[in-house]
Order: sequence, then structure tokens, then C-alpha cells
Amino acid sequence: MKNGLFIFYLLLMSCSNEIKAEAIKENPIEKNDKAFIAPEFSLNSYNDDLYALSDFRGKVVLLNFWATWCGPCIMEIPEFNELYDKYHKSGFEILGISLSDTKRQLIDFAKTYGVKYPLLYGSSEKINKIASDYGGVSAVPWSFLIDTNGEIITIYPGAILKQYDPKMYQDLVNNIEKYLGINK
Repeated sequence: MKNGLFIFYLLLMSCSNEIKAEAIKENPIEKNDKAFIAPEFSLNSYNDDLYALSDFRGKVVLLNFWATWCGPCIMEIPEFNELYDKYHKSGFEILGISLSDTKRQLIDFAKTYGVKYPLLYGSSEKINKIASDYGGVSAVPWSFLIDTNGEIITIYPGAILKQYDPKMYQDLVNNIEKYLGINK
């Protein structure tokens, strides 16, 4: 078990960085009086549906930047599927933005891993622009929780895994429930 945790730690460290104070200060996400407004974007899913962030106003959205080659990103999928199943009918959505994968790679990946939420892709220029608009996504996985008004509630650098970081996972669940108006 110790070897497995050590390997996970190495994978996590190779795919994820902590948010640095300088990155937060230089974050170009629009700031209003109360919150950060999530920058608008539109991307296609691997099944050719067009997704625009503005289409999800009124919903709580987990925007997850990831890649098929990232071990911790893959490890998040079962838990994201579970959250999607539990909260989707209440107004929760997950949008997975692939930083580097093609439509064909996403089709094969979704079938292999049983991903239940939309996986989005675009040209490297378009993906780089979106990542830059969100303050420069410097590692994957990297997630943003967006409330029903389009405001960024929380940024989650690294993998959101209940077994390895129960506090981060519980923070995500608590925020989903809070902003969906679900009482425990």
C-alpha cells in the first residue's frame, strides 16, 4: 500500500502544482465587487455538440481542465461520475476541457472509462486562449467551480480525490450543495 501511495504522489506531483501567490495576483479573470466572473468560451464535445459556458447560467458547473495522459485526471473520473449522477438533476454540470486531445482520442477514452459528463476539445490555439483566460492553467488536473450566476466560487489545483484529499473533496461537495440550495 505504501508503494501505491508513493507512486500516486509522484504522479500527482508530475501533473499538478500548487497555486502560487504571484499567479493569483496576476490572474486576469475579471473581478467585480464580489467575485470572479468565469470567462465565456464555447467548445465542441467529441459527439459534436457545441457547449457555451453561458448556456449553463442557473446551474453549478465544475470546469475541469485535464488530459487523457494524466494519471490523476483519470483517477478523478469515477468520483466525478458519482457527483454527476448525484447532483445533475438538481442543476450540477461537469465540463471536462481536454488540453491536448483530439476528437478520436476523446471518443475512445470516454468509452474505455465510462465518462458520463461532456468532454470538450478544440484547437491548441483555442484551448490555450481559454486556459489563459482562466488565469493560466499551469498543470492538470485543474478545476473551477462556478455558481449559478457565472461566478467562480473556488479553484481546485490538482486532483479532487476523496481517498487522497478528503478535505478538498468534501469542500467541493459542500460547495455544490450550498450553491444548489441542497440542505443536508
